[in-house]
Amino acid sequence: MKYKGNHLTENRTKAERKVEILEAALNIFVKKGYAETRMDDIVQESGLSKGAIYWHYKNKRELFLSLIDHWLDQFAPIMSPGYHAGKKAEVILKDIARFTVRIFNRNRNWFLAEIEFWAMASRDEEVREKGIALYNGIISEIESVLRKGIRKGEFLEIDTRQTALMLMNNLQGIIWFVLFKDETFSVDDYIKGSMEMMLRGIVKS
Repeated sequence: MKYKGNHLTENRTKAERKVEILEAALNIFVKKGYAETRMDDIVQESGLSKGAIYWHYKNKRELFLSLIDHWLDQFAPIMSPGYHAGKKAEVILKDIARFTVRIFNRNRNWFLAEIEFWAMASRDEEVREKGIALYNGIISEIESVLRKGIRKGEFLEIDTRQTALMLMNNLQGIIWFVLFKDETFSVDDYIKGSMEMMLRGIVKS
């Protein structure tokens, strides 16, 4: 969302201003790629002044690194222990799947950005380390849900790391819908179907 020429911009907090900048950067990085993106592009997309952008980020690399943390923030609510309090492990996994679809429906660029993240990771060690830490954190949270399901007798004895990776890969399959615009079935159908298939393999009958 742009706020160019809008006095509301002046009343925003520092945190809100940074989110504006990061959302603008997300759109530009996805549209033009990291190499072709200039800070002036992000300035124009955000509607903020150049000074406002540089007050928070000294260059596009620093902005790109912050965008990785911002990406994780989108999934933070579903990873909160309080969000899952009192729920069965199977229900938690389905909640994670539904939440992922909601993020996709809200802004597909969050999934397209992953392609740029990993392309950068092959060239920039710091980006690679941040990306690995981010994904390991999410996979570890999924693992904890799987271990809970095993402890409570919901799930079979499984390799939790391997299963968490498979679940994560299924969720990331959403990216292909954006790239290839497959209209034979919906993202909701894909996520629901793949999650049900995975659960049939681990839930005790």
